[in-house]
Amino acid sequence: MIVASLLVALAVGQSDPYVRSRVVAGSTSAQCLYWTVPTITWQLSSVGNPNTALESQKQLEFAAIRRSFQSWQKIFDACGNLSFSEGALVDDRKVGYEVKGDNRNIVLFRAKRCADVAPSSDACWTDDTCGNTYDCWDSDARTIALTLTTYDEKSGIIYDSDIQLNASGFVFTTVDSPPCTTTSGSANNCVATDVQNTMTHEIGHLIGLDHTLAPGSVMYPRAPPGELSKRNIDDGSRDFVCLAYPKGQPSQSCITPTLSTTGNSAVLGQQATGCSSSGAGTGLLAMAGWALLAWRRRRGGARS
Repeated sequence: MIVASLLVALAVGQSDPYVRSRVVAGSTSAQCLYWTVPTITWQLSSVGNPNTALESQKQLEFAAIRRSFQSWQKIFDACGNLSFSEGALVDDRKVGYEVKGDNRNIVLFRAKRCADVAPSSDACWTDDTCGNTYDCWDSDARTIALTLTTYDEKSGIIYDSDIQLNASGFVFTTVDSPPCTTTSGSANNCVATDVQNTMTHEIGHLIGLDHTLAPGSVMYPRAPPGELSKRNIDDGSRDFVCLAYPKGQPSQSCITPTLSTTGNSAVLGQQATGCSSSGAGTGLLAMAGWALLAWRRRRGGARS
């Protein structure tokens, strides 16, 4: 459960300038998650946000997502060994990793709740595939976005990472001010759930960062309504890039990695991290009150 896992994370007092994601959450003896490829290619779903009626606003949302990647890229350019490369728009709406499949690191918006479109008797609920089957949001309604990462359970090496934004429960905006209020009427000219603020945090998960309670961190697990501060990456998260992905050197694990295999196949695990709101309901003020950046883990075979 997202909330239960978050409480565990908060209980252990993760307040360092940065905290690396691990195969076993919160365990300092477990392997960290990290990339070993020189370039991470990511792709936007061509659909964009289904709730966005105007093409001009759709392009503003795409631009906000690109700025989030660019913010991290500037740090990698200065002291890191990875590059982000945007691939072509894709029509694909599936997240997860398929062994020997045509995998991609995709960013997409889900505009329907699985609870509203997937029959309760559908096997997808047991298989955890409703999101892909019905193109719907299958996580907690309070979660703003979710990053699903597939990695080798022994080495911690990341193979794939997808980001979903919950447009079924939140209004995403791209303007700089002011925060939306109960009298705002619409989110056209105010900040509800900022795309760039959300994406900059989620990309932190994509590259292997966990939550920290360090004040001012982009990976801090709470956010007030209309927050924009996570558009800016803090010094602690910058240090993570420089130390975990040092320029001119291999990416750094926490423990000497050993690739875990069964036959010729790597043993895969999955974990998902997301931005969760404690506010009830949907619409303009769905993130009323303090939002929580929650944590959820999945273990076992890769999702197709």
